[in-house]
Amino acid sequence: MNNIIWSNMDDDIINLNIGGHKMTTKRSTLCQVEGSLLASMFSGRWEDSLERDQDDAVFLDFNPQHFGFILNYLRVKRIATPENPAPSPKVPEDQLKEFRILVEYFGLNDEMFPTEILPNEIFSLHSKGLTLEEGGKVAIHGPTHGPKYALGENAYQKGIIRLKLKLESFQNRYWMLVGIVLGELGVVVRQSGTSYDWPGSYGWAIGNNGNEGVWKEGSFTKDNTLTKLIKTGDTVELVLNCDAAKLSLHIPTGQKFHIDIPTFRQTWRLHVYLYGANDKIRITNVNE
Repeated sequence: MNNIIWSNMDDDIINLNIGGHKMTTKRSTLCQVEGSLLASMFSGRWEDSLERDQDDAVFLDFNPQHFGFILNYLRVKRIATPENPAPSPKVPEDQLKEFRILVEYFGLNDEMFPTEILPNEIFSLHSKGLTLEEGGKVAIHGPTHGPKYALGENAYQKGIIRLKLKLESFQNRYWMLVGIVLGELGVVVRQSGTSYDWPGSYGWAIGNNGNEGVWKEGSFTKDNTLTKLIKTGDTVELVLNCDAAKLSLHIPTGQKFHIDIPTFRQTWRLHVYLYGANDKIRITNVNE
C-alpha cells in the first residue's frame, strides 16, 4: 500500500475516543496507508458520518489497547527508513487472534503482517550462450565474455520474497547484476537491448571493474561502495518486499543496500546478468 502525503494545512490534530479511552494524533498518521479503512475514515470523505462523543472526539468502539498498538505502529512508520522499518507490534499471545481481526478489519494486514515467502525458485528464460543446469537452479556463462541474462520462473506480486544466490564462479569479478525485472515473461522477451537497460530493471551491479552501482528503471547510478565487496563463493540475499515497494540486497559483510520500486501492484521476476566468461550463479535454499 502507498503512503499519502499531506500538507501542513491539512494535517490537523484528531481527537479520538477508543472504547472510552481518549487518544490524540495527527490526521496524516491515521491516513498513512492508502486504501486502508482508517485512511478512508479520516481523509475527509466520511467526516460528517463519523460518530462523536460529547467532547466532539471521534468515537470508535474497539479495544483501546489493540487500537493503541495500531496507532503506535503508524506513528513509528512515519519516521521509519528502509534500513530501520517499523516493526510489527508485540501483542500478548492470548490477545493476538483478536488483534489480527482488528488489523484485518482496518485493511492493514498486508502492511503490518506481510507474508514472508521462501519460494522454490529456478531460472527459466535466458540468453543464448548461457546454460542452465540442475533443473534450472544453476546458470553458467559461456567461455567468452559478453552480456547474458537469466530470469526466474516465478512471478511475485505480494508479500516478502527472500532469494539467496551463491556466486560459485566469479573469478575475474568483472561485473554481475543481481536484481529483479518488471513484467510477464511474454512482455520481457519482446524487449530489445541488454537486460539491465530494460525499463523495468532494478538491482545492483557488483564486481571490480569500475561499473559497480545501482540500476533503477534501466538507468545506472555509480556507487563505489559496492566495489570489491563480492567474490567467488559468496552468497548474497535479495529481499523483495512487494507490499512496501522495497528491494534489498544483503551481502556477507553485513552491509545492506535498498532500492525503492514502483508502489502500484506489479509482477516481478528474479533477474541476473552475467558478463564474465564461465561465471556461475546458483539459487540456494534461503535457510542455508
